[in-house]
Parts: sequence; C-alpha cells; structure tokens
Amino acid sequence: MRATITVAAIAIAATVGGIVATKVGHNAGEADAELAKKRLELVWPSFMSMPDSDRALVVGLAMTCNLARRPADAGQVVACLRSAASDPNATLPNGTDRNAVPARLDALLREKQA
Repeated sequence: MRATITVAAIAIAATVGGIVATKVGHNAGEADAELAKKRLELVWPSFMSMPDSDRALVVGLAMTCNLARRPADAGQVVACLRSAASDPNATLPNGTDRNAVPARLDALLREKQA
C-alpha cells in the first residue's frame, strides 16, 4: 500500500512539474518573440505589415541568430540578421532557396530605406 502511494505521489509530482515547465517555457517563448519583434521594428517600423513571405523569412533569421538576446540597436539587428542569412543551418520558411537569402535580406534592407 505504501509503495502504491509513493508511486502515485511521484506520478502526480512529475505531472505537475511537466505542466509548470511547459507554462514557463511558453511564457519565455512569448517574451522572446516580443523582444525580437521590437528589435525588428527598429529596422522596419512597419514590420507587421510586411508581406507574409518576407516576414516569415525575417522571423526565421531572427530565431537563428537569437535576436531577442541582442542589444536593442538597429545596427546590431542588421548584423544579427546578416549572420543568420549566411548560416547554412538557418531556420527558413519551407521552399526558401538558401543561396538567395542574403540577397533577399539586402533587398528588404534597401526597401526600408526607400
């Protein structure tokens, strides 16, 4: 009987621990996403109105270079995205031509200045 209670207590503790860890991870992910968005808006103030394909590309690059952990400075944002654009393991939208990414990023950076 005592062993059954101990096993049940361990199972309950593991379940509660898993739920708490999932919630903490979700909240941390949301916080990182918000920080990355604010940094991207330093370069593209209208980031959220970009075409979906361009926004998805930039988000993938931001995830690759951990943009949320970089200083809130436009130059740092651009440097981070450029490093990710040349990373062979970059997170990119499905169907993206990896070789075309640096040129597409440069085009997006030029467009924001136009």
